[in-house]
Amino acid sequence: MPVVLRSLSDFKKFLRKPGATLQIVQNTLVDRQDEASRAAYRRKGLYEPRTLRAMSKKAAVFDVQGHETTVWLYWDRGTRNWRFSGDTVTIPLNAALGPPDAVVYRCSLPDEPKRAARRRTAAAHGNGPTLQPSP
Repeated sequence: MPVVLRSLSDFKKFLRKPGATLQIVQNTLVDRQDEASRAAYRRKGLYEPRTLRAMSKKAAVFDVQGHETTVWLYWDRGTRNWRFSGDTVTIPLNAALGPPDAVVYRCSLPDEPKRAARRRTAAAHGNGPTLQPSP
């Protein structure tokens, strides 16, 4: 079953599903940094998958795969500007200085990454789904 998010309510329901995973696919603030800084963020697990540890009315706490750390995501204010589209959530970063930034998360359930990987592999080899004739 594909993930389809249209609102914060849908996002919270998604997070409560067993095996729900978030992964950053773009962070414009980090993208503007020099290569050494981007590498440091990667080493700290910025782009590693995140799974829900706990959720309250105002926030969620995530475990970061491969790292003994947690990250928090707050939605107690400012969620009006969050954008939901299919399996992605775009969250603006409100900083006083510089251009507007955002973090884009891709949301997936346990069996979705396997299907997506198979589709990417087939496409990379120029093979689409094929039907085998019946014996």
